Amino acid sequence: MKIYADLEFYYSGYLLGRKPTIPDETFPYWAMLAAGEIRQRTFERVDSLEEIPEAVQMCCCEIAEKLYFVESVKDESGMILQSYGNDGETGTYKTEDLSEKHVQKSIGQITRKWLANTDLMYCGV
Repeated sequence: MKIYADLEFYYSGYLLGRKPTIPDETFPYWAMLAAGEIRQRTFERVDSLEEIPEAVQMCCCEIAEKLYFVESVKDESGMILQSYGNDGETGTYKTEDLSEKHVQKSIGQITRKWLANTDLMYCGV
């Protein structure tokens, strides 16, 4: 499976001096998941390109960060923890903002932001 952005691009092309969200050692995993999301939304057109366009690489990095963030805020049970009480026993869980439906909607928005002006998302023949 082709990964559309590597760690070097993440630092030099996407972050541009900002602090990285994804740890270096796990970036390839999150980039692979992001590439799968892009692949699905572009009807696998990116895989047929000789060179991956910068817009696709930027999209891959932003989706990877989104997926990493969603996973990083979950607790051991897979629930998304919003806040935790000082007593060590109580917690409030988010059920809407980071639900699978909301995450997929966000990924769709990210994909459109980066790839809407390309032919990669065209549904026709």
